[in-house]
Amino acid sequence: MKKRFGFTLAEVLITLGIIGVVSMMVLPTIKGETEKIVTMAQLKHSYSTLQNAIRMSEYHNGKIKRWQIPMAGKAFFDKYFKNYLKYTTEISTTDLGNAYPRTYLNGTKYTGTTYSVWDANRSHHVLLLNGSMITFNWSDSHDWQMWIGIDVNGINPPNRIGRDTFLFTLTNDYGLQPLGGPGTVDGTQANGVDYTYGPEYNRNYVMNANKRFACNREQQGYWCTALVMNDGWKISKDYPWSKVKK
Repeated sequence: MKKRFGFTLAEVLITLGIIGVVSMMVLPTIKGETEKIVTMAQLKHSYSTLQNAIRMSEYHNGKIKRWQIPMAGKAFFDKYFKNYLKYTTEISTTDLGNAYPRTYLNGTKYTGTTYSVWDANRSHHVLLLNGSMITFNWSDSHDWQMWIGIDVNGINPPNRIGRDTFLFTLTNDYGLQPLGGPGTVDGTQANGVDYTYGPEYNRNYVMNANKRFACNREQQGYWCTALVMNDGWKISKDYPWSKVKK
């Protein structure tokens, strides 16, 4: 009589249980890493789309050095970008702010000018074909620049600065720069004349726990844009991705 080799029912159940436990431990990590990769790919693509639109606009409207900055968001979009960006929908700041409110990286309520409803004429938002949202904003407290926002997944959550929403500035002298990059405003100033650190980039500075724009779990996260770009369009190990306040 031949011997038959196989697993008992108990052994099968134990094995399945182990696989289930391991899966529960591993899947969140895989999901988190996938989200990071997708976020950066979408940000990079939307940034390239924006840069291409700027180049085409410069061909017809002259170099950025001669653009009218600042200008109300919709007027700025209509004059310099509307004919050079492929988009599906335009959204007013009032509609966006009421239906899809935003938070800072530290989890607190967003109170800045770019996405707030306190002055609907200052900002304007468009959804690109790839699902991202581009925002054009004039902040009167920094009236030498336009603030440009990229929300990589449009109106979808989490709508949090430094997580799916990344901020840039557009100036006559420096062109399009990530907040925290050359020629962008220092979060300790409100008069619009002091730059972050001139032409240099300083990684430790943009993660400084004592600066309100800094990219860390205690602050607003505005400078996370400069951090990810200068880290090669990736979320590094010390990036405050999953450690933000709930």
